[in-house]
Formats: sequence, structure tokens, C-alpha cells
Amino acid sequence: MKTVKIHILISCLIILSFLSCNQKNEQEVEAKSISQPEIKLDLLDLQKSNKLGKDTVITIINDPVYHKAKKYKAVNTAILIKNEIDLTKLDPKNTKIVFECIDGYKPEMPLELFLNANPYLAFQDLDAPKGNKWEPIVKDGNEMNAAPFYIVYTSVSEKDTRYKWPYNLVKIYLEPLNKSTLELYPLKNRKLEAGYNLFKNQCLTCHSINAIGGTMGPELNYPKSVTEYWKEKELVDYIVNPASFRYKVTMPTLGITKQQSQEIVDYLKYMSENKKKI
Repeated sequence: MKTVKIHILISCLIILSFLSCNQKNEQEVEAKSISQPEIKLDLLDLQKSNKLGKDTVITIINDPVYHKAKKYKAVNTAILIKNEIDLTKLDPKNTKIVFECIDGYKPEMPLELFLNANPYLAFQDLDAPKGNKWEPIVKDGNEMNAAPFYIVYTSVSEKDTRYKWPYNLVKIYLEPLNKSTLELYPLKNRKLEAGYNLFKNQCLTCHSINAIGGTMGPELNYPKSVTEYWKEKELVDYIVNPASFRYKVTMPTLGITKQQSQEIVDYLKYMSENKKKI
């Protein structure tokens, strides 16, 4: 009988230790996120103040937006950031760069990866038709403008999805790498982590949850979750192939499987029960 009680006591201590470690880890993540401030660069303001830096002409062999070779007038973005921000006060390994575009697109990537990639901020398209500053971008039958700024790289493969090529760019933010992790991560059901990761990598640049994310597409959780007014099967199919539901849809085909789409929907259903008032 004493042996049984000892085993129960040990089990309880192990569970309490596990819960304490989890809580400590979550508190450490939150503390790191709070300790590092958010920094913003307004690119239009810097341009008006002649603070973008020395311009140069660069050639992109295979531009992923125009799908051909392009020439631009541009400034070195890494130098621009270093001139405007004291990076000694930041930890580049734990910092991300967020790009804010006029159309609401809001991609992000690790700051260290970005700074080491020889990035350029293009402000003029030298291949544009006479009298124009930029060549129009035609995508899925829609015509868009790259102005005022476009992030490009001279030494990065256009197939490497780690690197973001945002056009229509107006602002740059430096934020803690783990910002929003606690707000969006499914802490109460870690089995949904796959859906969370898919949403973060495929959807968050255009859509927001509880006002966290891009604004190019609609907010998906507040005041009503998309899972509350779409039939689940149709939502899964829509995410896989939006064009099969709407003519000239702006949402792109993500190239994900039906199973992956279901994982995203399962995550969205979880977040529908974890709303925060905007």
C-alpha cells in the first residue's frame, strides 16, 4: 500500500514539474517578446528627407513578380536599415522584419536572413514604358502597380520561399521573432500545431486572426469566424482551389493538399473559440 502511495506521489510531482516548466517556457517567450521594442521605418518619409541612401542600378536575372529579367534603380536595404537603426540594441537572431504594403499584404522573415541576402529597395523600374515609373504587374487577369517600393535580391533564387519580394511597399517593421506566438499558437491543443504552421506560412501575410496578420484579405476570426458561416467541406475545398468557387478571385492557389487544408480549417475552428475583441 505504501509503495502505491509513493508511486502516486512521484507521478503527481512529475506532472506538477511538467506544468511548471511549460508555464515557465511560455512566460520566458512572453518576456522576450515584451523586452524588445517594435521599430518602424516609414519609407516614404525617408525618401522625402533624402535618407534612403546612395542609389545604384541593379539587374535581376529572373524577377519572380514579372517573370523575366528586370533592371531597377535601388538602394541597399541592409545599409539603409543599419543607418536608421542601432542594431547593437537588437538581437538579429531573435528579430523579424515585417513588410507593410499598400494593398494590405504583410509578409515577414527573419531579420538575420534578410540582412545577409544583399537586399535592395527598388524605387524605379528602368524597363517601364516611356512616361511611366513602373511596368504594370499582371496577375490572374488583374493589373497592379509595384510603386512606391519593391524589395528585390541580386543573389537569391526566386524559388527560395524563405525570401519575400514585397512590392507596393510603404513601411518596414522590426519586431521580436516570437511576437504574436502566444496569441496565435494553439496552446490548449498542440495537436493543431500543423494547421497553425500552415496558416502562419500560407495565410497570415494576407489574413488576420484577432487583428494579427495582413489586411489584404478579410479578418477570419472576429466578430465571426469564417468557420461559423462556411460549410466545413466547402471551406476546405475553397482553400485548396479558390478559383473553382469565384471568378477572378484574388486569393491565389496555395499548392496545398486537401489534408493540409483540413488542418488549417481545424486550426481556424480552434481559434473561433479563442476570440479577442478588436
